[in-house]
Amino acid sequence: MSQEYVFEFYGTKEDFLSCLDRLSNNYYQSSKIYYINNYIVKFVDNEIHFGVERAGHSGGFWFIPRITELNDRMEFRGKIKYIGPSCNQYTKEKVINKIVVFFVSILLLPFVLFIMLFTFIKGIMERLKKQHKPKLKTTEDRLFDLMENYMGMRQVLSKTD
Repeated sequence: MSQEYVFEFYGTKEDFLSCLDRLSNNYYQSSKIYYINNYIVKFVDNEIHFGVERAGHSGGFWFIPRITELNDRMEFRGKIKYIGPSCNQYTKEKVINKIVVFFVSILLLPFVLFIMLFTFIKGIMERLKKQHKPKLKTTEDRLFDLMENYMGMRQVLSKTD
């Protein structure tokens, strides 16, 4: 995600924080984490991280902007970054994990083949019924949804590196 996004929030820092309090369905107001439907806004040190999309068990895509406070507005300029777990396993543990995954894969192969057959038949049935699958939102769509629809910001411009 090398594209830079720029959003403007019309108001002061206090207005922004009251907007977060108003939108958040967070029951723990003492924490620096705000839950807004499927999104997360959290304060880390002196930065604000906007959780845009989950990716895996404990990773995700985050919009991490630089904030510039102007007279009557705030500018959020940044990129979407993947933040995931750090992997500090020893080589011996990695080899053992790969062997276990290999044997489990062999044991689960009949189930996987059955699921693939079921999915194939289901796909044929959907084509016969002419049902369309709903379009999934991209990470960029989720960022725009959070910033524009929930936070009340508007996009200013975007640059590609």
